[in-house]
Amino acid sequence: MFEMAVDLVVDCTPGEAFEHIAVGFFEHHRLWDPSVTSMERTSLGPIGVGTTGIEGRRFGPWSVASSFEVTEFEPDRRFGFRTTTGSMIEEGDWAIAPHESGSAVHVHFRLRPQARPLRLIAPFLTPLFRSSARRNTERLRAALDSLGGRALGVAVS
Repeated sequence: MFEMAVDLVVDCTPGEAFEHIAVGFFEHHRLWDPSVTSMERTSLGPIGVGTTGIEGRRFGPWSVASSFEVTEFEPDRRFGFRTTTGSMIEEGDWAIAPHESGSAVHVHFRLRPQARPLRLIAPFLTPLFRSSARRNTERLRAALDSLGGRALGVAVS
């Protein structure tokens, strides 16, 4: 299993951050993670807990598709999703809070290989996952930065 938590302090409001991350998830996820090749919504109604979709992703020379479900949706505060099918179970959670200079955004990712071959090589993939997660977090920071000014810092644990 791979797990990473990142704290961002950005100069945009919690509402702006939530709008970009959660409400615009289907449109914006590819901006932060260029390995995502498609995002298709498979449920009707406004986005919220239970909203479903299919994510297309390039993993090296392979293209994979995973179904996912929104697990948290608390306006201006929390957003989360979890893949429900595929060779890798991914969980992502964002917690957004007001900060004196805009917003504090806590991002927490977990990846758990499901397919036996991936479980066997997972230790060798960890550096790749870590590097990709750092770059994707920087892209998210830049996207949020463009909403309200300049990002003030990044702390990775």
